[in-house]
Amino acid sequence: MDFKGYVLVIDDSVTNQVLVEALLGEEGIKVETVSNAIDAYRLIDKEPPSLILLDLLMPNVTGIDFLKTIKQNDRVNTIPIFIVTAANTEFYRNQCEELGVKDFFPKPVDIPLLVKRVKEVLLDGA
Repeated sequence: MDFKGYVLVIDDSVTNQVLVEALLGEEGIKVETVSNAIDAYRLIDKEPPSLILLDLLMPNVTGIDFLKTIKQNDRVNTIPIFIVTAANTEFYRNQCEELGVKDFFPKPVDIPLLVKRVKEVLLDGA
C-alpha cells in the first residue's frame, strides 16, 4: 500500500491510539502509536514522521517537555505537531503556541476536523 504520509501518535490512552490509527488508516495514512515520550524519541530518531499528534497529559515526560525537546533538535524541529488533549486551558494553549504547535484539538476531539487537518498537512503542507 502506498501511504500518503506517516503520522506518529503519542498518547497514553490506548483507546485514543486505536481510534486515531483506525480513522487515519482508512485514509491511507501510515500511523505509529506510542504511549510515552521515550518510545516516541526512539521512533522519531529511526524514521521522522510527517506529522505528530501529541497528548499533553502523560506520565514521566509531559507533552510540553516533549515539545521543548523536539524544538531544540535541528533534525526534527520542523515536523508539524498537533496537540490532542483534555488539557484545554489557556495556560496550555499559550505554551503550545509559544512552542510552535500547528494545531490544538481539545478532547473529545472533533474527528472529521482532525482527519481533515491531518490530510491538509500531509498533502499540502497547510
